[in-house]
Amino acid sequence: MAFSDDQIRAMLRDPSRFPPSARLTGLELIDLSSSEGWAEFAFNPSRDFANPTGNVQGGFICGMLDDAMALAASISRGFTVIVPTLQMSVSFLNPAPVTRLLARGEVLRVGANTAQMQGTLRLPDGTPIAVATASAVVRPFPGREGR
Repeated sequence: MAFSDDQIRAMLRDPSRFPPSARLTGLELIDLSSSEGWAEFAFNPSRDFANPTGNVQGGFICGMLDDAMALAASISRGFTVIVPTLQMSVSFLNPAPVTRLLARGEVLRVGANTAQMQGTLRLPDGTPIAVATASAVVRPFPGREGR
């Protein structure tokens, strides 16, 4: 049984439901649409994410984009599936200062076995930080198999 958008919003407003990696990056839900296949999030990286230049290290940026895209795909199916990433390509456009960052994950396609997604990360003023595409394997949401 799929969750409605309102049920998903309620679940994602509780950070204790996130995996440790998402809590570490300070993930917050902004908005979502399961029918349109997108979700927007904010991330709040700490100074511990900084590289030697004082900006967010690229691996953390990849993790934020991965979360945004995978969550968008899961949301598009009412949290009946998870989508572990098989492949991801990221283009870094601008340095990411250690500040609030905004991400949008979008579903391009979710099939029976694979999903294709895209994501963007930007500053609150709209400055683009990075863009990504990814493919993932579609798996039943743990504990929800057969429901």
